[in-house]
Amino acid sequence: MPNNEQSMEASHYILVVDNDQKMAKTLSRALQDLGYRCRIALSGDQGLNCVHQENFDLILTDLVMPGFDGITFVRSVKTIAPNIPIIMMTGHGSVDTAVKAMKAGAFDYLNKPIRFDELQVHVEQALASHEVLIQVQELKDRLKEFQTQNPIIGKSQAMRSIITQVEQIAPSTANVLITGETGTGKERIAEAIHILSPRSEKPIVKVNCGALPESLLESELFGHMKGAFTGAYKDHKGRFETANGGTIFLDEIGEMSPPAQVRLLRVLQEGQFERVGSSHTVYVDVRVLAATNCDLHERVLEGKFREDLLYRINVFHLILPPLRDRNGDIALLAQHFVEKYSQKNKKRILGVGQRAMRALEAYSWPGNVRELENVIEHGVIMSRGDRIQLEHLPGFFQNLNPRQSDFPSPSNGKIVIPLGFSAEQSEAIIICRTLEMTQGDKEAAAQILGFSTRTLYRKMKEHNISLEHGVNQAD
Repeated sequence: MPNNEQSMEASHYILVVDNDQKMAKTLSRALQDLGYRCRIALSGDQGLNCVHQENFDLILTDLVMPGFDGITFVRSVKTIAPNIPIIMMTGHGSVDTAVKAMKAGAFDYLNKPIRFDELQVHVEQALASHEVLIQVQELKDRLKEFQTQNPIIGKSQAMRSIITQVEQIAPSTANVLITGETGTGKERIAEAIHILSPRSEKPIVKVNCGALPESLLESELFGHMKGAFTGAYKDHKGRFETANGGTIFLDEIGEMSPPAQVRLLRVLQEGQFERVGSSHTVYVDVRVLAATNCDLHERVLEGKFREDLLYRINVFHLILPPLRDRNGDIALLAQHFVEKYSQKNKKRILGVGQRAMRALEAYSWPGNVRELENVIEHGVIMSRGDRIQLEHLPGFFQNLNPRQSDFPSPSNGKIVIPLGFSAEQSEAIIICRTLEMTQGDKEAAAQILGFSTRTLYRKMKEHNISLEHGVNQAD
């Protein structure tokens, strides 16, 4: 009789493939005695049909079978269901055969006659491996879905490191402290950790500790009973109860009051608390993700934050880089926000012009990604063409591009046209001098001249103008 632990494995479904019907039935009964469900196939062809029809957690197959041998069967299965572990069985065991089986995709290899205690060990190992593969695939699927709906954008080394860490810590139960400057995306990272965790089916409850008055924070976190204080007209369930089984995100945790810190520490240590005005203990299972833009170690030294609480929330520390340190990410983020707000405002804007992009990349971004998003939204609204140009950005960006002050327009600058030059020759000189003033920036030159970039290219070709040799005809 299977014990309770074995009976819990009844959901595992195993396919036994062996042309020896007596052996197949013997193996099936042995596996059923261990609590597994089984199906028998008496040939490789029949086994392959079974794989097409049903989902199996494990396959045991003989090596030598008429028509469709075990190696061919393994290769065929791997093209249909690559994650199913396969154990190869044979009475013709050799090192060469084992190597061939493993190369074909077999998880394990057993020699006949099969010892059932050995079989049990190998089956359990194969099923455990299958569970890991399923979890990894589910994690990848959830990450792909999250990235589609709420992308974490960045190709910089700093952001690749953050994404890797998120993938590593999300499946764990560890509390996480996320720090970084305002606007670096701490809430977005917390959402990613929750979505990629085993708690993703339960809610992620968000609390801004700095936005709630001290008198209401404890009630909001832990709930209260009717009559607990003035204005408590009915029982109120707190955020921790709402998040039971899931995740709570405590933003600006450095602003939490000392009494709330004490109660939070108890929840983290014991998983229990009482509502305000109640003596009844509430038990919860909640993962805590905390975020702050202040130095909690410094606040500990100032006596404003409990050291023991810091250790509890800081099992894993994620430090988000400021945008100014994310080399190469500004252009990616800007394009993402252009697409987002073009769609939202029903405009057809393809991207950001060169001068505008240089200004964006020259800025220090004290407000980080959030500020960049606001700037791009402003640019989308102001743009009348298919690209955001420098003049479409907020006013202070006009002085950020280090090359802009070197671009006097023809009406303000001094371009000398020799007397007697034709209109064609004069146009060539104006284009050449303007390109010199813009240091070869064709988009900026076209904008100064009132041309489209395409027209400028055409005129440069007509006048035989190259950036390397200048105006060949007019000089």
